[in-house]
Amino acid sequence: MKLLALDIDGTVVNSQHQVTEPVRNALIHAQRERDMRIVLASGRPTSALRHLVEILELKTYGGYLLPYNGGKAIELSSGKVLHAQLLDQDLIPQLYHLIKAHGVSILSYTDEAILSEEADNVYAQKEIDITGMPLCVLDDFLASIQEPLPKCLAVGPTDRLVALEAAVKAQLGHRVDAFRSSDIFLELVPKGVNKGVALERLSAVLGVSLSDLIAIGDNYNDVEMLRLAGTSIAMGNAPEDIQRMATLVTKTNNEDGVAYALEHLLP
Repeated sequence: MKLLALDIDGTVVNSQHQVTEPVRNALIHAQRERDMRIVLASGRPTSALRHLVEILELKTYGGYLLPYNGGKAIELSSGKVLHAQLLDQDLIPQLYHLIKAHGVSILSYTDEAILSEEADNVYAQKEIDITGMPLCVLDDFLASIQEPLPKCLAVGPTDRLVALEAAVKAQLGHRVDAFRSSDIFLELVPKGVNKGVALERLSAVLGVSLSDLIAIGDNYNDVEMLRLAGTSIAMGNAPEDIQRMATLVTKTNNEDGVAYALEHLLP
């Protein structure tokens, strides 16, 4: 058995956030005929992965979910949460004020909705488009959050997020990890949470050697899993430095790059 760890946005789905028929067919074939177990490793919340579970028949073939960049690990055959790590409650106001000081916006999640203080934010709309989740507008973000969160998402222009990322690492880096999942999204998660750590833990539980781990991704929140995997594949739409660290480079997500990798790059 091999584990096939897949990023979603910019990797499995195209620019229209769709799984094309060639990609779906290649992934079904990989599970059915090549004894691969698929792990969807994404910054998305759990509910924003459910439709992909159905499309790719992951329950049938024994797949796994790593939502929140690995903040949770879910075994789909049983529905069991294998692992969960949350931001400590006292971190939320610290992150909130730091995000606001850099002139960008904060989002977080319930199981069913995206949380924001702004009803009309172009960057939040991008997350709505990607996840398919509705927006829940809060009058007061801090007053409304009464329990630990799996992650916060800072959204805004790239230059402000770069400055915010540096500030978070300088001030809270001992408790929070920060990395960009796109030019307009900065992921803020508990220290030590990333796709690589989650995949290493899952591989150990399943007794799968890291040499039998294949990872495909396209952005900076994929770095740790690409470095971990015995075979790492960068998408053709990935930044050049991501492509350089990978074992192989496939076509773009708009050219069915995942299908191309499975059919032409992997033995």
